[in-house]
Amino acid sequence: MPSGSGRLGVVADLWRFPVKSFGGERLRRAFVGPFGLLGDRRYAVDGGEGPLTARRAPALLAFRAGYGETEVAERVTVALPDGQVVPIDDDVLRAALREAIATDVSITESPLGIFDAAPLHLLGEPSIAALGEAVGMELDRRRFRANILVEPDGGKPFAEDGWIGGRLTIGEALVEVVVNTERCAVTTFDPDTQERHPDVLKALATTRENLFGVYARVLRPGWVATGDPINRAG
Repeated sequence: MPSGSGRLGVVADLWRFPVKSFGGERLRRAFVGPFGLLGDRRYAVDGGEGPLTARRAPALLAFRAGYGETEVAERVTVALPDGQVVPIDDDVLRAALREAIATDVSITESPLGIFDAAPLHLLGEPSIAALGEAVGMELDRRRFRANILVEPDGGKPFAEDGWIGGRLTIGEALVEVVVNTERCAVTTFDPDTQERHPDVLKALATTRENLFGVYARVLRPGWVATGDPINRAG
């Protein structure tokens, strides 16, 4: 990435996913700490051999977790597929999960977060639009489970690829972009209906080598809000 400073774009949207592979919640403002958005991926469903993901159990996507209208991540509730809302530690949730994925489960928690390559996931909105054109359908941003949706200056698709190896200021936070996000079959599922569209992953494989979006690690915590500038840090 080129040296120097300069504006790269703005934060278009913020998403937090308190439970890995569950649906999440849209935010206007969030604190980005050493382990990403406060409360992100703090919990996971354990099927007895470690955390389950939607790659193995796509029915998890029908559950939606959130902390509610608060900037302090304290108490997670989960909306079940039938619309009922229960606390994260409620037996009703475990029963619903057992029925959905046909295996006994527990809920595990990590204060460090349960992440893949890095705790912060960025994706450009023009990139989603470009992939949608390749697939021939409009793609919901929630398919890709990014924390920070970016509107890059100039509207160039895949602009975020050029940020790898560089440092960015996003609102008050300073991050280092470390690697592209490698995609899997989770992207093929509609976030509302769980209907599968294999062409999404096929297009990613043929046009992007399954790389879509970028991961970042946090160097300096701070508040981030929609509309905040994203700048190259010298």
